[in-house]
Amino acid sequence: MQWPDIARNWTAYVPAVMDQWPEAEEEDLLALDGSRDALAAYLAQATGRDYNDLQDEIATWREGAMPADVRMDEAEDMEAIKESGKYVPAGEDPSDDDAAFGDEQMADRPIGRSG
Repeated sequence: MQWPDIARNWTAYVPAVMDQWPEAEEEDLLALDGSRDALAAYLAQATGRDYNDLQDEIATWREGAMPADVRMDEAEDMEAIKESGKYVPAGEDPSDDDAAFGDEQMADRPIGRSG
């Protein structure tokens, strides 16, 4: 995750920050408005740990998973389509119409029956 993306969706990331640093308070985090330096300074004060160490931890944390409500935001659709290319076989494009994948000609299997 890039920090500008985190800052833009800060309220969605606050629960993940609280999971990583349980000493953090939700209302304090919301007031930080997505500033990385402010987050490190706040966590240094809340945890009593070194600011630079926390900057390193924040860098590691931001490489983790994106919260589901951010991932599912319509603004992220094109990025999700691009990333889906990892799972599409060679010669197919992730933005192709589903008909291009060739299974639309097969009849649905009746529910409860095999074969």
